[in-house]
Amino acid sequence: MIAAARAAVAVGVSAVVLAGCGAGGDDQGSAHHSVEAYLARVEPIRLGVNRLLDGADPILSAYRDRRLGPGAAQRRMAALERRFAAYAIRIAALRGVPASLRGAQHAYAHTYVLEDSYLSALATALPERDYEGLPATQARQRAAIIGWRIRLEVVARRLGIRLPADLQLAGRGEIAPSPLGD
Repeated sequence: MIAAARAAVAVGVSAVVLAGCGAGGDDQGSAHHSVEAYLARVEPIRLGVNRLLDGADPILSAYRDRRLGPGAAQRRMAALERRFAAYAIRIAALRGVPASLRGAQHAYAHTYVLEDSYLSALATALPERDYEGLPATQARQRAAIIGWRIRLEVVARRLGIRLPADLQLAGRGEIAPSPLGD
């Protein structure tokens, strides 16, 4: 399983980096401006998602410890999934993505589709504690997020753009909230 996850990460990173190669003829100044404008649009979405997903663990923990009943846990997780879906729409609708980041952005936006699918399935599975059917998307998501982050770092370094310090955390840690607490 770990070897498969590593292979998925390697394939994802390679594909995203290769897809984003070349600046498309942009001059340095306009490329710099377009990447900074992209960051200004993507960061509120990325940070909002991080805050939102931090709310999943308390719900799942309370349910595991039986401090929250099945119906309440399902309602709370379903509400969290609906809020997440709004972020998925925002990331998919992002316009003005620099040519050097389009492939990476497309892959990154797809991680939101995968996460939304997982959260919806999790909310459905909670009352019966039937977690066997949860989609296994974490390795694909991690690969795409790391690929996006690496491509962004390569482009930013080339253009002399300073990235948010917490961007290094993207793709690390928990991707899909676990109902089992692992």
